[in-house]
Amino acid sequence: MQLLYPTLFSLPFALASQVNTLAARADSDCTSTHIFLAKGNNEPYPGRQGKLVNSICSGLSSCDYEDILFYNPVESVYCDSVFEGAANGLNQIVAYNKRCPNSNLVISGYSQGAHIVGDILGGGGGTFFQGCVQGANEGLDINSAAAKKISAVLIWASTRHTASQPYNVFSGADGQGLFPRPEAQLAAMSQWTSVLHDYCVSTDPICAGGDVGATHLNYFDLYSDEAAKWVKSQLGSAAEATSVASSTSSATSTGASSSTSSTEATSLSVSAIPTPTRSVDVTVSSATVSLTSTATGSASTATASTSLPTSASVDSATSTSSSGGAAPTTYGVKLLGLAAAGSLFAYI
Repeated sequence: MQLLYPTLFSLPFALASQVNTLAARADSDCTSTHIFLAKGNNEPYPGRQGKLVNSICSGLSSCDYEDILFYNPVESVYCDSVFEGAANGLNQIVAYNKRCPNSNLVISGYSQGAHIVGDILGGGGGTFFQGCVQGANEGLDINSAAAKKISAVLIWASTRHTASQPYNVFSGADGQGLFPRPEAQLAAMSQWTSVLHDYCVSTDPICAGGDVGATHLNYFDLYSDEAAKWVKSQLGSAAEATSVASSTSSATSTGASSSTSSTEATSLSVSAIPTPTRSVDVTVSSATVSLTSTATGSASTATASTSLPTSASVDSATSTSSSGGAAPTTYGVKLLGLAAAGSLFAYI
């Protein structure tokens, strides 16, 4: 997600070159902690969340990440991008769990990516920017094998932030985003409360109706370490639960009902993510925001099954459309950024 002014925006990268730099992970080793990232609008992989990944993986001996794949430059149709991201994210999570059933999973999404992560948990669909219609999708079954290995989910500055939910954190907890979720989706998301944090600061124009655009851009500069501490506590709880379950099973199978077993949390083996290979500069008025892309690994492309028409988006791996063929347009207010239309500022 970027801060946008119609004539003051510079983001020199190409989607094709990003994807080409992402090593396929289909044959990679399983790690104790595996992180899925959904980037903000027009960000390179992994976007601002690279800082968060480094904070989470720091001190862990076996940790890596993959990007949820979807096409979302500024000219893309918002609904198509979100629909594709939710479909691919669901498939990538399930596929990784099948290959690495013992890995603990962490999912994080920022701004447009936060919308996607919410759809992965609670289902999605609705009408959004410029009247585009996103097709409905079912959320991940909370009783599925993959869901049971999800230790933490982080939603940052979501367009769909909804006030007063039990998993909301920070000063914008009671704020409303641009597109609050309907009751059915909220009910589905509430099932994930024990592993979910939805981060929003009250001055953020995207998630809380605030009026400070910079708030939307600095979450990972300010809060990565705090969030990583929570994730590690979640991982420790998951490891302890696994240890208890394993001990109970062992005691039952041997018939040693009086025996005791250790419930000490299993040490999480996590390796540091690779050093960033390139940087992308985003120029906003007189300020420059530097993004760093650790584009060294990504998930294998997943094909979403849907009855909706196939998107015509170029470079979109197995993209599926949900907007009924709505064409991208040049508009005064761009996706998930700050745009000036006369004297009106809108954040999308």
